[in-house]
Amino acid sequence: MSKKHLKINIKNTQLAKALDLSGVKDKLAKKKASKEELEEKAPPKKEIKKSEEKPKLEEVSEIAHEEGLEAPHRKAKARSKSVFVHEETKEPQKIGAHKEGVSELIEEKAPEPVIKEVAPALETEKLGPTGRHVKDLIPPKKKGKKKPEKENTEKEPKTEKEVDLSKQEITIGRESFATTKKTKSLKFKEYKDFKPIKRSEDRSFDARDRHGLRSGEEEFKHRKKKSGKIKMEVEEVAILRPTSLKIRLPTSIKDLSYAMKLKASEVIAKLFTQGLIVTINDLLDDETTVQLLGQEFGCEISIDTSEQERLRVTDVTVQQEISSTTLEKLQLRPPVVAFMGHVDHGKTSLIDSIRKSNIASGEAGAITQHIGAFRTQTAVGSITILDTPGHEAFTAMRARGATATDIVVLVVAGDEGIRQQTLEAIQHARAAKVSIVVAINKSDKPNFNAENVYRQLADIDLLPEVWGGQTITVNCSAKTGSGVKELLEMLALQAEVLELKANPEARARGVVLESEMHKGLGATATILVQNGTLKNGDPILFDIHWGRVKTMHDEHGNILDSAGPSTPVRITGISGIPESGQEFIVVPTEKEAREIAEARSQGVRLLALQQRKKMTVENLFAKASESAGRKVLNVILRADVQGSVEALKAALQKIESDKIVVDVIFIGVGDITESDVQLAEASNAMILGFHTQVESHAESLLKDTGVVVRLHDIIYHAIDDVKEIMVTSLDKIAQENEKGKAEVRATFKASQLGIIAGCFVTEGSISRNDFIRVRREGNVIWTGKINSLKRVKEDVKEVKSGFECGILLEGNNDVKEKDILEAFDINYITQQL
Repeated sequence: MSKKHLKINIKNTQLAKALDLSGVKDKLAKKKASKEELEEKAPPKKEIKKSEEKPKLEEVSEIAHEEGLEAPHRKAKARSKSVFVHEETKEPQKIGAHKEGVSELIEEKAPEPVIKEVAPALETEKLGPTGRHVKDLIPPKKKGKKKPEKENTEKEPKTEKEVDLSKQEITIGRESFATTKKTKSLKFKEYKDFKPIKRSEDRSFDARDRHGLRSGEEEFKHRKKKSGKIKMEVEEVAILRPTSLKIRLPTSIKDLSYAMKLKASEVIAKLFTQGLIVTINDLLDDETTVQLLGQEFGCEISIDTSEQERLRVTDVTVQQEISSTTLEKLQLRPPVVAFMGHVDHGKTSLIDSIRKSNIASGEAGAITQHIGAFRTQTAVGSITILDTPGHEAFTAMRARGATATDIVVLVVAGDEGIRQQTLEAIQHARAAKVSIVVAINKSDKPNFNAENVYRQLADIDLLPEVWGGQTITVNCSAKTGSGVKELLEMLALQAEVLELKANPEARARGVVLESEMHKGLGATATILVQNGTLKNGDPILFDIHWGRVKTMHDEHGNILDSAGPSTPVRITGISGIPESGQEFIVVPTEKEAREIAEARSQGVRLLALQQRKKMTVENLFAKASESAGRKVLNVILRADVQGSVEALKAALQKIESDKIVVDVIFIGVGDITESDVQLAEASNAMILGFHTQVESHAESLLKDTGVVVRLHDIIYHAIDDVKEIMVTSLDKIAQENEKGKAEVRATFKASQLGIIAGCFVTEGSISRNDFIRVRREGNVIWTGKINSLKRVKEDVKEVKSGFECGILLEGNNDVKEKDILEAFDINYITQQL
């Protein structure tokens, strides 16, 4: 192998193997002492010029010359990257490995790079023909790159054990060589398997630092772990309980205990000692109970009524509000007149005569079944008329009409006199403290008798004027129109005496006459404005419903922009169907109306839960005894308006029976829907519709489920239909009729048929379809049917007294001589309510 000038590259294992450097080790060992003394005395150099590199090269070349090696050439290049890196690098470099142990050679830091050259390689044997490359002997490199450290212009103090390069051994294969440096020595550090320490100063500024997430991280990292379990010391904090509270009623046990800073169990235990058995979710609505409970725990409780006042909106009635208004703002208003009386006494016909209309022709069954409100112009001025139903089922409607009116016109048929509903109307009028004017109708009939009506009125403390009393009476005829003008004059005179006034500038207040669910308009309500003026867009508040007036229509369907006092209108834009008879009031904003309505609705639900009876053992026995032997007919009611469904429900609940009761499980306004059919199927109920129809998509479900649906337009027809269904629901009573008797005188055994009784008919007759009762020694031992009846050898239908026959009983072979066979048939009798 020819000698060449090569650059030293310790890390290049192919070049190191080619060189025989084992002889250099002894030379380096001899000069160790002298080198250490020189380096300790020499001051640190900041810069090393290129001229200072020559002694290093000369030293290496001199050692190589003594060993018989050729001096290195400066321009020679190694085949791979040199491990003698520039001196500007901070981290030491790995230059070799020993056979027995792994060690690292770390070069000292120098400010300037130094070019290191190695002596030319000696002649060595080439690799064998096996094709094995030197890379197979190289240990695998560790993954990851170390970041280069910053350059230091000054040398760092020595902190580790230093050894001379003369003691460094580079062993590759079988041979090794040693080399020396003239200017500086290398540090020797034994290899240890540990991970390098990551210092915080080397860490870059990242997003965690930017967001302040590393604060206290170093302290936590170097914190010592405490051995053993950590005992948590719980400090007892004294609970400061209030001495006074202000709460709203009703309140739950849970809320009350939280406000008093007590456990709910303590409050429940205290109430239990006082005889009240409650749970944590029960409500307390008694002011005395709550205050006494607070005194038991040293807390003075006062009742907060501010929320109730806010929900009430106002505490004064319409009449009180009008009376408190100054006279300058009050104006005369039309009178509100309610026509009341018995059914079919001519109330609606009389109204038609006044209005010149024909309302009665459109009523189903020629009777009024809805409350009507009209405003008409007459010769004596404008009058608001309320038409109330006369049927006994519409008591609630008549009561609402009496409370919303100023004058009641009591219509009495002259040919019939005062009836039951007439007396009821008089009671409603007296309860409402309104004036009564009696119109004796049907004066055109030949059997008209006004004196009989006067006498009946006097019997109920309504002495007519013609008899010297104060009750105004007018004889009239709705058919001919006679007496109608006089009736209107009397109404105007009565209104003038009452001095009916209102304030049109005030906020609108009034009462709901009727409400319904319209297919196109949604929830609508017919209301009567009693004070103030109602305008389109006004936020309106009912009991638990609210809304904003979208449209207003009069009785003819004309659109109105405003409605003054004593004006009945139908409005839309409300959240639900208000109950008839509820009052309404206009509030400042729609938001306030919604909040108050929702709070009222929540209070109604809580009150319903509180009023629900607690189930006790006594209640269970009482309920069981009441329902024992009684059947229940479940009914779902649907009507066109709210007043009709209430009237129908009240009429059904008045049906008295000891054998069956009616249970109305649901009432609703509008058409019969799918949900009604599903509820009826689940609860085994019938559906009763009044002035309503079945929705188209619910008809197919009705056919599939087989639910019974009855539709009616006349209320007494609906009530009679329900009574018939109640009767058919009752079990029929079985009644036995004795037909004859026969005495068994012999028995015959047939292998295929069984025991045949040979009988002699002693009384009556025995038929093939009769039932047989076997009586032995006075006791009935079997009852059943006849399987076969024969006389001699022929089958017969009947055997009369004095003849013999053979009888084969169905399913009974226990027949003996001298048994008596009693024949009877069963008739089923329908029960009555």
